[in-house]
Amino acid sequence: MNVWLKSLLSLSILVCVLSFGTLGWLAVKTTEGPSARSAKKLPDWERTLPPSLLKSLDVDARLEQTATMALHTLDELAERLRKLSSAPGVKPNELVLTFKSPEALKAFRERAAREGFQILHDDPRLLSARVKYTDPLTMARELRQNAEDLQNIGLNYLAWVPGLPDASQVDSANAGGATPFGNSGLNAIGAMGDRSAWGAGTKVAVLDTGVTQHPSLQDSRVTHIDLVKDGLEPNGHGTAMASLIAGTDARDGGVAPASDLLDIRVADTRGESNTALVAEGIMRAVDEGARLINISLGTTGDSDVLRRAVEYALANDVIVVAAAGNEQQTSLAYPAGYEGVISVAAVDANGNQAYFSNSGETLTISAPGVGIVSAYSGNRMVVSSGTSQATALTSGVISALLSWGYPVQGMAKTLTANAQPTGAPKSQVGAGIIQMVQP
Repeated sequence: MNVWLKSLLSLSILVCVLSFGTLGWLAVKTTEGPSARSAKKLPDWERTLPPSLLKSLDVDARLEQTATMALHTLDELAERLRKLSSAPGVKPNELVLTFKSPEALKAFRERAAREGFQILHDDPRLLSARVKYTDPLTMARELRQNAEDLQNIGLNYLAWVPGLPDASQVDSANAGGATPFGNSGLNAIGAMGDRSAWGAGTKVAVLDTGVTQHPSLQDSRVTHIDLVKDGLEPNGHGTAMASLIAGTDARDGGVAPASDLLDIRVADTRGESNTALVAEGIMRAVDEGARLINISLGTTGDSDVLRRAVEYALANDVIVVAAAGNEQQTSLAYPAGYEGVISVAAVDANGNQAYFSNSGETLTISAPGVGIVSAYSGNRMVVSSGTSQATALTSGVISALLSWGYPVQGMAKTLTANAQPTGAPKSQVGAGIIQMVQP
């Protein structure tokens, strides 16, 4: 995906977040006014979203202060849904609903077909449903009539494998590092010697574009799960991540070759995914017994269902490692930005923050991410850059540590305590550059 398009999508997602919050505010404003409206009881189809649901939409107080109109009719609410659905940063005509109870989710399932809604996926553990609709008016009526059952109404934001901005447009907010490693970065993190048994007994889920056959992975145990189901060949990004975690190439292999890989394809051949599908992938990884989930993709949209999926994984002692993002932003992509996730930035061969790497106060750690050699589809080896590569190397380190008995609960502290300081602010490189802790 072109970088300018990704920037446009990021901006569009931000606008959608604000607009959807405004939608909730505007809808709830219709509760003001038996004096302004008829004092008689409103029919079901004119019910409004209550303040409790408004709160779940994370409405910015400034929006409430500056909003100047109210949605007094169902048609106006439907029109707002139409406008939000056409934004380039979201899946069109989709909502992700979370419910207050299993009974509420069950009741929605029973209504869905009758109302013309398609439930693309639902998960009782998250009390969530990914819903596709064709008629915004019917969807608006559903939201109002059953508002008391809803915990959150969310757009399904696009997520993507991060590309790189133009190197000539270096962001002055970071160190601008662009010196390539020219190898897989193993030396820089102390992953030396015989690694053949590293990661033994550890299952690592790779949520990505899919893992293809490659000589560097021919001895690896890989289980494939395709959640995209578009019938197309995966692109090479997922293969690259898998090789940096568990590849066996003699010169440019992975950190922990003995790891079991769980390939969960959540992004298409263009590297595009969405927050609901990533959440589904996380839940599937937990179900399949992964101890560690590598997510080398992200979004700027804060999704309730994605956050819930991350929390579910963490509660089940599954480590989540995610890329900070390549947008030169001063905030982390999601899910890297969620509490408890091990977020990873990229550094160059001089230890400087990569020119593309996002920054953030909650950043955990950094790893090699400029000019990294890895496997790729078509039996190729390629040189590429990104917080994706840094994240995969970090997952490889964690897999090795887990195989040596390091506890899940203290993993983040283990990594940060042994990181190599760079002198850069924590917001740029976290605790420093990850280093292998030998058993």
